[in-house]
Amino acid sequence: MRSDRAVTLQDIADRLGVSRSTASFAITGRGRVSDEMRQRVLGVAAELGYRPNAVARNLKGSRTGMLALRLPPDSTAMSYYMEATFGIVEEADRAGMIVFMLPTRLGPEQVNQLPADAVIVLDPDLQDPVVRTLLDGRIPVVTGEPVPAGLPEPRATVTSEHEPAVHELMDHLHEQGARRPAILFTAFQGDWARTVRTAFESWCIEHDVRPRVSEVAHPAAPEVIHDAVSALLAEDGDPVDAILAVTDGTVLSVVTSAQRLGRRVGDDLLVAALVDSEVLALTQPSITAIDLHPREIGRRCVRAALDVIDQDAGQDASVSAAPLRTVVPIVVNRRASTLGSELVETS
Repeated sequence: MRSDRAVTLQDIADRLGVSRSTASFAITGRGRVSDEMRQRVLGVAAELGYRPNAVARNLKGSRTGMLALRLPPDSTAMSYYMEATFGIVEEADRAGMIVFMLPTRLGPEQVNQLPADAVIVLDPDLQDPVVRTLLDGRIPVVTGEPVPAGLPEPRATVTSEHEPAVHELMDHLHEQGARRPAILFTAFQGDWARTVRTAFESWCIEHDVRPRVSEVAHPAAPEVIHDAVSALLAEDGDPVDAILAVTDGTVLSVVTSAQRLGRRVGDDLLVAALVDSEVLALTQPSITAIDLHPREIGRRCVRAALDVIDQDAGQDASVSAAPLRTVVPIVVNRRASTLGSELVETS
């Protein structure tokens, strides 16, 4: 390899005996390229010292090389959004793109002047006026989770099958003896929150169980959560025996409150969360939760954005492209907070 010029995609393709487009798709994460081929291309690219010329590529395609990110209001304290953002930044960097976060307030004129090729919106909130402005704007929007009813459709959506996961978690609680479950629901207005609440309520109805829902504001202070837990555990002389918390942060306060009230979490009270985090596996007791794979959600959002950008570059502007949809698998992680006695017996 000559040392007086930059390494090109053609150099990588020649080394592997593949087409230049295959090398390009493997590096940008677009197109139909196997994971094995992608790793081979990335390995040769690293060996040869390849650096994508993002500026030239963007000028050629009339692009900015940037993606805008919109997070829900009051999301900075939630690990899910932090992890999803890391996934977005990692995948964008791999594709030679820059990510910038949108400010809390944004007017229609500012939206239409954004220097971005696409906007990624995580958990679009029906009450967030910026979301509607973005969806009505000229820049293509990709959402992590569907938009609530009443909002314009995005160009692409990355989501998961939440209802089956909630039903699986509820089946697990039932198998562990829970007969009076409740959900501690924080006031989110996104499609995900409505989906998991509806899934909880439908499971209860199907199993002839009264759906108990305790609503608190978001974000809720620990003392507010403590009051809600206290009320659930003393409800009409028929206290709940299992509590589902919507977020990983909320569930920690639920466990602390239950213990302060003399309950043995995992034994006489089962506790689980609808969002997992690394912390929940390390607490005492460890806490059962649904792993939404937020980093993978972030990565898939970037790939969907790149697909939309390429789609727009290769078709007549008068033709409306069908929205793209990507589903990321999720899993229920069962831990001591719902397996307390069982864990002791089997360990």
